[in-house]
Amino acid sequence: METVRIDMDQLAHYVQWKMDQQGLSLREAARKARVSAATLSRILRKGRNRPRPDVDTLVKVIRWVDVPIEKIIEPGASQLPPVQKTNTPDAIEVHLRADKDLSAEAAEAIGKMVRVAYAQFVKQQQRSRR
Repeated sequence: METVRIDMDQLAHYVQWKMDQQGLSLREAARKARVSAATLSRILRKGRNRPRPDVDTLVKVIRWVDVPIEKIIEPGASQLPPVQKTNTPDAIEVHLRADKDLSAEAAEAIGKMVRVAYAQFVKQQQRSRR
């Protein structure tokens, strides 16, 4: 049995297009797609280390975007990718962006502070191990 892989860049493109066409914020789009804002934010994130959502989530998003599945299937994909570890600042930032009590600017500012503090503590920890 062949494993089908979704082209996450294509899916993200269609999600962003639908949001732009309907003038939706991330939270509004997530509500319409029936997924969390954090999940939709992860789908929209660029890069190879983007976590892959579970099948139920993919089905909800693909149905909401209303695009034929053939348009977002990776050609010739026959095995699952290795599990990618999300780094801590990225995970925190996703949750900050999804927090309905924070403005986008506030979430971004807090995310930047977390990244700076995290990097400083990592350096400190590395030095203490030597």
